Amino acid sequence: MSEPPPRASCPIRPLAAGLTDVGRQRKHNEDTVLIRPELGLFAVADGMGGHNAGDVASKLAATSLGNFFEATHAATGVAPVDLPEDYDDLAPAARRLAAGVRKANHDVFTISSTYQQHHGMGSTMVAIHLRATGEIHIGHVGDSRAYRIRDGEIVQLTRDHSLINDALEMKPDLLPEEIARLPKNIITRALGMKDAVKVDIRSERAEPGDVYMLCSDGLTGMVPDQQILEVVGLTDDPQEACELLIAEANDAGGTDNISALIIRIEDATPAAEADHGEIESHEASDASLASFGLADTGELDRVDDADDADDADDVDGVDDDGKAPARLSDPLVDGSVTPALAAALAAGAEVDLDLRGPWRSKPARIAGCSRCGHELFVGNVFCVECGTRVESADA
Repeated sequence: MSEPPPRASCPIRPLAAGLTDVGRQRKHNEDTVLIRPELGLFAVADGMGGHNAGDVASKLAATSLGNFFEATHAATGVAPVDLPEDYDDLAPAARRLAAGVRKANHDVFTISSTYQQHHGMGSTMVAIHLRATGEIHIGHVGDSRAYRIRDGEIVQLTRDHSLINDALEMKPDLLPEEIARLPKNIITRALGMKDAVKVDIRSERAEPGDVYMLCSDGLTGMVPDQQILEVVGLTDDPQEACELLIAEANDAGGTDNISALIIRIEDATPAAEADHGEIESHEASDASLASFGLADTGELDRVDDADDADDADDVDGVDDDGKAPARLSDPLVDGSVTPALAAALAAGAEVDLDLRGPWRSKPARIAGCSRCGHELFVGNVFCVECGTRVESADA
């Protein structure tokens, strides 16, 4: 899954923009876009779980990932990262991305397990970590996607974690009518469903002229790949391209929240660096990553996102009255959520979470699934084994 390296003498830098829209049929926006060019970090998260849950999950996941990259930005040391063996062959920067997404999963799971109003919330995530040397690492969980446009061709770089894709992987000869009978709204992996999650990682080389796009399924469900290619080809401005793509999705029906994040790869020249800044290429150390206490990978989780409610809040860090959200610089005391954070979340406030240090969760077992008997916990809105909705999450 690797690409030939670009010219070694040509460092690169990103020109990026992202946009999210509620769409035409939802009342709230549960998507979040993260753009941190100074960290070489870009992500899209699509929340699930209803108003005051799905939006919290996606914002929490994006904030956690950003904070993790900040905390591991200039670390030193050589201790091994506490990651499962699945990640042993990855480059250090790819391991850092995997660790950051897994930390985001842990944080979402903890809040979901701790606060009744957020029980069952989750989020997809697709993220890119880009280095000035041209290394690019893509990590994803769920059905939010990454694409690359190069030499007039568009390629999907991620594989949706969906029931249909899993069925096709196990039985590639499924007939079209058999596929049509499978639910289209079931994803088999998401952040927040278990204390650990498997993150799919792809690494390659970015070249000047490449365009990378991250998006939620609200875009890809409305706009075919070829149409995406044509729209992006209309302009060199990432912001304008995002606006055009969202307009196309809305014109096609806008049945879901829509998010697009476009990264155009350019040659890094002194003049350009003065305007946009250079990506910091310093590697995070294994010691700093290990300090986050990452657990072994979990099994696949089935998540039904058909009944998602929506987020009324904007994702640009400013609420509806134009005020910036409150920032809690230290939400944890000895591994517990502080009263300030608890009160803010309980009130549904817009909170800019600063997540540092280990989170702990103590989920309480409530019952077994009525369909498959799988163990359920307080906070499960659906069975993580078979996808059956739990009749009473508070039982």
